[in-house]
Amino acid sequence: MNKKDIKGELAFAGSLLILGIVVFFDTKNMLVPPGSGTVGPQIFPYLVSGLVILVSLGIFIEIFRGNLGQPEGTEFGDIVDKTDYKSFLIVAGAMATYPLLIERAGFVAASTVAFFGVSFAFGAKNAAKNILISLIFSLIVYFSFTRGLNVNLPSGILGGI
Repeated sequence: MNKKDIKGELAFAGSLLILGIVVFFDTKNMLVPPGSGTVGPQIFPYLVSGLVILVSLGIFIEIFRGNLGQPEGTEFGDIVDKTDYKSFLIVAGAMATYPLLIERAGFVAASTVAFFGVSFAFGAKNAAKNILISLIFSLIVYFSFTRGLNVNLPSGILGGI
């Protein structure tokens, strides 16, 4: 077992363990209204934190037994391609524009830009088709939430509709 090979896996298992512990202690310090009964608002976070801690401990055991993870879609011994930083930066840029646009231009415009950026980064070729699909999907989500679920989303350019 090469120490270089397991650094990333130990970091993942360790961060998962830390997450479970943080959720557990935050749940313990949660303000619970009186009269919530035996099944209160803490039960689900306790279950999730316990499950996350158990899974992280199981991952640690598997790592120390030598059962290391294998990148998805590869066979044992295959060379793993390097990270595609161009696609990563395009997706990061599309996601970074979302909070900038959501209040100014509205949910539909911000979501359309984000969906288009992600599809472009992942190799979609036809820009007009991608913009149209992104716009239609954004409109479906917008009207589903605002009309169907009565959830207010920033309207922006759709202010009068």
